[in-house]
Amino acid sequence: MATAANRVLMLYINSSDPSGNLKETVGFILKSYMPVWLAIKKSKYFTNGPKHVFQAIQTSRYLSDELLQVVDPIIQRNAFFEHTENFLLTMLVNEREHIRELGCRRILKARQSFLKKKTVRNFVQPKICFQASYYIEIMNWNSCVVYPSPMLRDLSEDDIKSLINSDATPIRKMQKFPCHTQAVERSSNL
Repeated sequence: MATAANRVLMLYINSSDPSGNLKETVGFILKSYMPVWLAIKKSKYFTNGPKHVFQAIQTSRYLSDELLQVVDPIIQRNAFFEHTENFLLTMLVNEREHIRELGCRRILKARQSFLKKKTVRNFVQPKICFQASYYIEIMNWNSCVVYPSPMLRDLSEDDIKSLINSDATPIRKMQKFPCHTQAVERSSNL
């Protein structure tokens, strides 16, 4: 994807009289795409995934309503990190203790309701709130089914509660999985 952005920027640089559409595309690359791409490269772990989606939303808000009607469905369709099981892991490693505590409570509640279900769960992305002012406000927790993360299945309730106040926890080790790799980038087509 960075190659496509690079080619568009080269086309812009080599154009003596760039079109309005090309200028708009270059503006999007510089104001939204590249800052998000660099943030992913800098903070590459999957626990940062919801924050990257939030940054993509925030940096694209300058676009006209007409262009937002194109961009927003793409963000919604590709927001896999907004699924509750991923989102809860991000909350558990948040720098703010009250958000870690909220994540812990939601995980424990999800575990209780998950034990009662006898069906295979569907991986359904929640509807994104594009007007959110902080990444934990992106989804309406009351309107989505909350699933506990399979990565936490080996942790007891006490282990999960200990994640709130501790820096030396199992989640810190799990946090090292990348959210984006060059292999993924190579297989992505425009």
